[in-house]
Amino acid sequence: MAVNRLVLSLLFTTLLLSGCASVGMLDFDDPEIELLALEPLPSQGLEARFLVKLRVVNPNSIPLEINGMAYDVFIRDSKVLSGVSNEGLKIDAYSESVAELEVAAGMFGSLALIRDLMSKPTDGGLPYKLNAKLSRSGIGGAIRVSREGSIDLNARP
Repeated sequence: MAVNRLVLSLLFTTLLLSGCASVGMLDFDDPEIELLALEPLPSQGLEARFLVKLRVVNPNSIPLEINGMAYDVFIRDSKVLSGVSNEGLKIDAYSESVAELEVAAGMFGSLALIRDLMSKPTDGGLPYKLNAKLSRSGIGGAIRVSREGSIDLNARP
Protein backbone atom coordinates (compact mmCIF):
# COMPACT_ATOMS: atom_id res chain seq x y z
CA MET A 1 0.00 0.00 0.00
CA ALA A 2 2.82 2.41 0.90
CA VAL A 3 4.59 1.51 -2.36
CA ASN A 4 1.45 2.39 -4.38
CA ARG A 5 1.23 5.80 -2.64
CA LEU A 6 4.92 6.44 -3.39
CA VAL A 7 4.48 5.49 -7.07
CA LEU A 8 1.36 7.67 -7.39
CA SER A 9 3.12 10.55 -5.66
CA LEU A 10 6.12 10.30 -8.02
CA LEU A 11 3.84 10.07 -11.06
CA PHE A 12 1.84 13.12 -9.95
CA THR A 13 5.04 15.13 -9.30
CA THR A 14 6.43 14.19 -12.72
CA LEU A 15 3.21 15.24 -14.46
CA LEU A 16 3.10 18.50 -12.51
CA LEU A 17 6.72 19.38 -13.36
CA SER A 18 6.32 18.53 -17.05
CA GLY A 19 3.17 20.67 -17.18
CA CYS A 20 5.01 23.63 -15.63
CA ALA A 21 7.86 23.28 -18.08
CA SER A 22 5.53 23.60 -21.04
CA VAL A 23 3.60 26.64 -19.80
CA GLY A 24 4.17 29.50 -22.20
CA MET A 25 5.77 27.24 -24.81
CA LEU A 26 2.55 26.06 -26.45
CA ASP A 27 2.29 29.19 -28.59
CA PHE A 28 5.98 29.81 -29.34
CA ASP A 29 6.97 30.69 -32.91
CA ASP A 30 10.57 30.44 -34.09
CA PRO A 31 12.21 33.83 -34.57
CA GLU A 32 12.78 35.13 -38.07
CA ILE A 33 16.27 35.96 -39.25
CA GLU A 34 17.34 38.12 -42.19
CA LEU A 35 20.73 38.88 -43.70
CA LEU A 36 21.05 42.69 -43.79
CA ALA A 37 24.66 43.34 -44.78
CA LEU A 38 28.07 41.84 -45.47
CA GLU A 39 30.89 44.30 -44.86
CA PRO A 40 34.57 43.44 -45.47
CA LEU A 41 36.96 43.61 -42.51
CA PRO A 42 40.77 43.55 -42.51
CA SER A 43 41.93 40.04 -43.43
CA GLN A 44 43.95 37.84 -41.11
CA GLY A 45 46.61 36.01 -43.08
CA LEU A 46 44.94 34.17 -45.97
CA GLU A 47 41.54 34.35 -44.29
CA ALA A 48 39.04 36.96 -45.46
CA ARG A 49 36.81 38.29 -42.68
CA PHE A 50 33.44 40.02 -42.86
CA LEU A 51 31.02 41.78 -40.55
CA VAL A 52 27.60 40.20 -40.98
CA LYS A 53 24.52 42.09 -39.85
CA LEU A 54 21.50 39.95 -39.06
CA ARG A 55 18.02 41.15 -38.15
CA VAL A 56 16.39 38.84 -35.62
CA VAL A 57 12.62 39.23 -35.18
CA ASN A 58 10.82 37.86 -32.12
CA PRO A 59 7.16 37.18 -33.06
CA ASN A 60 6.26 36.01 -29.53
CA SER A 61 4.61 37.54 -26.47
CA ILE A 62 7.65 36.73 -24.31
CA PRO A 63 11.20 38.11 -24.54
CA LEU A 64 13.78 36.01 -26.35
CA GLU A 65 17.19 35.78 -24.68
CA ILE A 66 19.92 34.40 -26.91
CA ASN A 67 23.20 33.27 -25.29
CA GLY A 68 25.06 32.58 -28.52
CA MET A 69 24.83 31.72 -32.18
CA ALA A 70 26.41 29.47 -34.75
CA TYR A 71 25.76 30.28 -38.39
CA ASP A 72 26.67 29.39 -41.96
CA VAL A 73 26.07 31.34 -45.17
CA PHE A 74 25.85 29.45 -48.45
CA ILE A 75 26.04 31.30 -51.77
CA ARG A 76 25.03 29.27 -54.81
CA ASP A 77 25.12 26.15 -52.64
CA SER A 78 28.76 26.75 -51.61
CA LYS A 79 29.42 27.24 -47.91
CA VAL A 80 31.27 30.55 -47.98
CA LEU A 81 30.93 32.07 -44.51
CA SER A 82 30.69 30.51 -41.07
CA GLY A 83 31.12 31.71 -37.54
CA VAL A 84 30.07 31.61 -33.92
CA SER A 85 29.34 34.25 -31.33
CA ASN A 86 28.85 34.09 -27.58
CA GLU A 87 27.49 37.64 -27.44
CA GLY A 88 24.18 37.77 -25.64
CA LEU A 89 21.18 39.30 -27.36
CA LYS A 90 17.83 40.09 -25.73
CA ILE A 91 14.87 40.74 -27.98
CA ASP A 92 11.73 42.02 -26.30
CA ALA A 93 8.32 40.56 -27.09
CA TYR A 94 7.10 41.47 -30.58
CA SER A 95 10.37 43.29 -31.33
CA GLU A 96 13.47 42.97 -33.44
CA SER A 97 17.16 43.54 -32.96
CA VAL A 98 20.24 43.64 -35.17
CA ALA A 99 23.16 41.35 -34.36
CA GLU A 100 26.60 42.24 -35.71
CA LEU A 101 28.86 39.21 -36.06
CA GLU A 102 32.33 38.62 -37.43
CA VAL A 103 32.66 35.69 -39.81
CA ALA A 104 35.49 34.02 -41.65
CA ALA A 105 35.30 33.14 -45.33
CA GLY A 106 36.11 29.48 -45.87
CA MET A 107 38.83 29.05 -48.47
CA PHE A 108 37.43 25.93 -50.16
CA GLY A 109 33.87 27.24 -50.32
CA SER A 110 35.12 30.57 -51.66
CA LEU A 111 37.18 28.86 -54.36
CA ALA A 112 34.19 26.72 -55.35
CA LEU A 113 32.03 29.87 -55.57
CA ILE A 114 34.62 31.70 -57.70
CA ARG A 115 34.88 28.71 -60.04
CA ASP A 116 31.08 28.55 -60.25
CA LEU A 117 30.80 32.29 -60.96
CA MET A 118 33.42 32.07 -63.70
CA SER A 119 31.64 29.19 -65.43
CA LYS A 120 28.11 30.61 -64.91
CA PRO A 121 28.20 34.40 -64.43
CA THR A 122 25.31 36.00 -62.62
CA ASP A 123 22.98 38.63 -64.03
CA GLY A 124 22.66 40.70 -60.88
CA GLY A 125 21.57 38.43 -58.03
CA LEU A 126 23.28 35.70 -56.03
CA PRO A 127 21.06 33.22 -54.21
CA TYR A 128 22.04 32.67 -50.59
CA LYS A 129 20.95 30.47 -47.72
CA LEU A 130 21.56 31.35 -44.09
CA ASN A 131 21.44 28.63 -41.42
CA ALA A 132 21.62 29.73 -37.80
CA LYS A 133 21.48 27.97 -34.46
CA LEU A 134 20.35 30.29 -31.66
CA SER A 135 21.05 29.11 -28.11
CA ARG A 136 18.44 30.37 -25.65
CA SER A 137 18.47 31.09 -21.96
CA GLY A 138 16.08 29.10 -19.82
CA ILE A 139 13.79 26.31 -20.90
CA GLY A 140 13.58 25.33 -24.52
CA GLY A 141 17.12 24.81 -25.76
CA ALA A 142 18.42 25.86 -29.17
CA ILE A 143 16.39 27.09 -32.12
CA ARG A 144 17.46 26.37 -35.68
CA VAL A 145 16.45 28.92 -38.30
CA SER A 146 17.02 29.00 -42.08
CA ARG A 147 16.51 31.85 -44.49
CA GLU A 148 16.91 31.99 -48.26
CA GLY A 149 17.13 35.05 -50.44
CA SER A 150 19.14 36.82 -53.08
CA ILE A 151 22.00 39.29 -52.78
CA ASP A 152 21.46 42.06 -55.35
CA LEU A 153 24.86 42.85 -56.87
CA ASN A 154 23.47 45.87 -58.73
CA ALA A 155 22.11 47.61 -55.62
CA ARG A 156 23.72 50.87 -54.55
CA PRO A 157 25.08 51.03 -50.97
